[in-house]
Order: sequence, then C-alpha cells, then structure tokens
Amino acid sequence: MAVQPSPDELPWVSLVTPAYNQGEYLAETIESVLAQDYPRLEYIVLDDGSTDETPAVLARYEGRLRHERHDNMGQARTLNRGWGMARGTLFGYLSSDDRLEPRAISSLVQALQAHPDAAAAYCDFTLIDARGRAFRQVITEDFDLDRLCIDLVCQPGPGALFRRDVFDRAGGWTEHLRQVPDFEFWLRAARFGQFIRVRKSLAQYRVHEGSATFQRATPQRSMEIVHVMRSYWKDQTGSAVDRSMAGAHLIAAKSHAQSGRFTESLVEWNAARRHRPSKALAPAAWRMLIAGMLRRAAYSLHRRHQR
Repeated sequence: MAVQPSPDELPWVSLVTPAYNQGEYLAETIESVLAQDYPRLEYIVLDDGSTDETPAVLARYEGRLRHERHDNMGQARTLNRGWGMARGTLFGYLSSDDRLEPRAISSLVQALQAHPDAAAAYCDFTLIDARGRAFRQVITEDFDLDRLCIDLVCQPGPGALFRRDVFDRAGGWTEHLRQVPDFEFWLRAARFGQFIRVRKSLAQYRVHEGSATFQRATPQRSMEIVHVMRSYWKDQTGSAVDRSMAGAHLIAAKSHAQSGRFTESLVEWNAARRHRPSKALAPAAWRMLIAGMLRRAAYSLHRRHQR
C-alpha cells in the first residue's frame, strides 16, 4: 500500500477568483472552495470593482479567505494580480459563478504529484444552470497538442491547476485579451510540459444569461481568436496552419453571428473557406454558425419554459 504524504509534505495550492458583478453566485463559489478536503489551500478573491452585492458577500467570509477590492481592470489583470500575491507552488482559478466538488483540489494535486514533469492537470466537469441544477456532463479529451493548437479544442476547463514555474516562465494571462485569454495562456503553457487529465467530474460550470457564453461580443473580441492564432503560427505555412486558421475564422464567424453581425460573420466564414474549403463547407461549420445565431434566443426560451 502506498504511503500517503503528511499534510506538511503537500504543496501549497493558491486558487484565485476574480469577482465582478456576480454576487448572486459568489457565495456558492466560495463555499465550494472552503469545503475542499485539501489541507494546504490558499484562497484569494479579488473584487474587480463590482457594483452589486459582491462586497457584502465577501464581508461574510472575513478571516476565512484573502480578499481585496480594486477599480475595475478586467479578468486577466485581476488574475495576474492574484497569482502575483500567491504563495503556492500550484496555481489555479475559479470563476465567481462556478463551483468545485469537495475532492477537486486533492485529486488534481495527486495527478500532478504522480506526473512531476506535467505542466498542468484538468478534469471533466458538469454544466449547471442559473439555479445550480446539473443538466449535462462534459467529458473532456485527453491532452493532445495538435487538438489544442490545430483544432482549437481547449481541453482544460474549470478547476484546472498548473505549476507556479509555468506561470513564471510562460507569463500570466495576456491582459488585453477579453474573449480567449485562458485559451491563449494554455497555448503558451503547453510549451513547458504535458497536461494531465483526471477522469472525474470535479467542477461545475454555470451557464446563464450573464455568462460569457451568451454575452454579445464586440467586433474586437470576436476577432481575438484569429489574432491569437496568427501570432502563434507567425510566418509558418502548411496544412496544419491552414486547418488551424480556418477553425479560428469559423469561431470568429460564430461570435459575430451570435452578436447579430451577420455580414461580418459571412466575411469570416469566407476567410475560413480560403484557408480550408472542406472545413468551411462541412456540416459541423454550418451547425456552428446556426448555433451562434440561435443560441441566445434558444436559451431565453428555455429559461421561460423553466419558469
């Protein structure tokens, strides 16, 4: 039987929650972190200039976590500030409307300890609605760099942990990005080791009308994925680059469509077609565009039906 490490031998984990105007969900997020069975957990919640009940919610947890308030500066800068304050050797983040299962941190730490050369560990997760009710399990993929940088499948989701050394070497989140800062960070982090998938549902991702999934993106935000992938590939050419760029343009097309900019959506679809006609004309591409056009309306109808 393997000898379990004592609490003093376990690495410190620093988890950061950037909180901005999601006070109605924040207490559930905090409670899920405070309920973790992992003994060496530092929890930092940074109020990014909220104008709702967030300060009052945080006041209820005085002494049970670290929290500060600053003027609004965006999610990426807030997370970088939190990680800059952190003392752990493992870092993570949790959005202020998501939740963790009680054994999430201990399970992910165990995976990283079993794979000392790995850069990060991530898990499967559950989709929950605004009331916290589960409605779908998300089974993530085992890590594959080609799936990340060519097919643009971001395997890490809520609950992921990564090593402090990765943060120091890759840098934190790129602060001017608003739509895909997490994806762009994982692209850089993947240069420093494999990502380990823990095949358990350890986190809960909340889907609601105020979440990023349903918000209308500005034209600049819709185009972020295209700019990120152009920078990633730089002057490289070839089949893999074309496949990747076609996917980036299709994601931008979907975002434009979801935001009601159908002309811009068509322009991006045509750019995808120039890179990879078969990808742009595939049924999956049309489903993506239609989903973008109908997603907000369908979700609103679903919410009204629930009520």
